[in-house]
Amino acid sequence: MNYNYTSDFERQVNQLVLRGILDRSIRMNEIRKLIESHMDSMNHKPDTTQLERLADYILKEELTDPNPYKMSHTPYPILSPWQQELRYRREVTLKVAEEIGADGQRYAAPKRRHRSTKELLLLDEQACIRNAERAAQYQKDTAPGPISVYHLRPDEIPPPSRNSKYLEKS
Repeated sequence: MNYNYTSDFERQVNQLVLRGILDRSIRMNEIRKLIESHMDSMNHKPDTTQLERLADYILKEELTDPNPYKMSHTPYPILSPWQQELRYRREVTLKVAEEIGADGQRYAAPKRRHRSTKELLLLDEQACIRNAERAAQYQKDTAPGPISVYHLRPDEIPPPSRNSKYLEKS
């Protein structure tokens, strides 16, 4: 007679889970009895897959709690796989904490946007106009003035002043 203890233990776990015991302490006692009876009869630990199912059955309330915010509402929360995935999707990097202040303002270093080709052409056109105006004004400001010629007779030349540095020393 070939008896399969693994499938028998799996069948017992299925029956226990289907009972749907609401009180956690009773549920834990029933699980403890099942594991101890298996250990007594087999002298080795049960299948790890079935032990995991029993652990999930103990934590049934935490794993089936649909509240997505139980991380902030429960002191020691246990997340189901879908809640853990939801939490990872909602999390942001610490870079956001560095860049956004408590007042909601963004204090990150500003990033310069690239101008389009149309904008660059417009800026070049405006710069050419301004440069032409500046060049014309500069030409006008630096152009030499008209030359005036004076014909003075020797008696009309004023004598050098005493403070003149060109006065010859005698």
